[in-house]
Amino acid sequence: MPETIADIDSISTATSEVGAVVASADSVSARGEFELLPLDTLVLTEADAPWSEAEMLSGHVGPVAYAQGIEPQPRTQLPGYDSGIMTLLLATLLLITFNFRHYTTFIKTFTHNLFSVRPRANAFDERSTVSEIRILFSLVFALCVCEGILLFDLTRLAGDAGPAFPTVAALTALCGAYYIFQLIAYNLTGYIFTSPVRRQMWLKGFNASQALLSLCLIVPSVVSLFNPELIVPILYLALAMYLTARLIFIIKGFRIFYNNYFSLIYFILYLCTLEIIPFLAICKASLSISSFI
Repeated sequence: MPETIADIDSISTATSEVGAVVASADSVSARGEFELLPLDTLVLTEADAPWSEAEMLSGHVGPVAYAQGIEPQPRTQLPGYDSGIMTLLLATLLLITFNFRHYTTFIKTFTHNLFSVRPRANAFDERSTVSEIRILFSLVFALCVCEGILLFDLTRLAGDAGPAFPTVAALTALCGAYYIFQLIAYNLTGYIFTSPVRRQMWLKGFNASQALLSLCLIVPSVVSLFNPELIVPILYLALAMYLTARLIFIIKGFRIFYNNYFSLIYFILYLCTLEIIPFLAICKASLSISSFI
């Protein structure tokens, strides 16, 4: 018990101050600014402390969240930004542009060669001119580049894509070798089973189908280099174009070679040997080349 009047006064003063603090806290709590918690909830263990005792004593209390920023992520390198692929595309476009003034005339010629099976009246019209050979070379080269890019997209979709430019260059060379193989195979088949005139018509139809196909594949192949999210629809579109060109060429070959029911057996063998199996082999070889590179 307090012994003096001074002690009683000090105790009453302290009690009034505590009451004022509590009343102030109650008023703040009533305004919704914060809520007083029981004393047992304010007791924190060492594990609950945001910083260790050593950090608090040293004055370094850990990194500040807003000062850390966001961890950088590696940017996806698009094949279209590869300098080698861009050089290949520019060379293709320059080669096509160099012969552009002849295209309106020879596109009509290619269309006629693709659909017609009637020999021309003038025998000299069957000979290929220098301009036609030059335009055909530029379009076939563009076709090989476009097919190489689309096969590269196929390997990217399968998850076996190698480095961009070496893979595209290797697949372009593969498509060029496939085109030469087809020329040799069609020439040999026409030499065995039909006349020289019809064989020449068949070869011209094949070259016309490849030339017109290259004009259709340029835009999809370039778009796929800069838009990886469009690879699947572009591959379906390119496959539809390829099959359409092949179907028109096969129909022309059927009109040239079909004579009776017995020739139908040879035509079925031709489809399996020169149209279906090589196409599947090219797709399989492109995956193997990409994984090897």
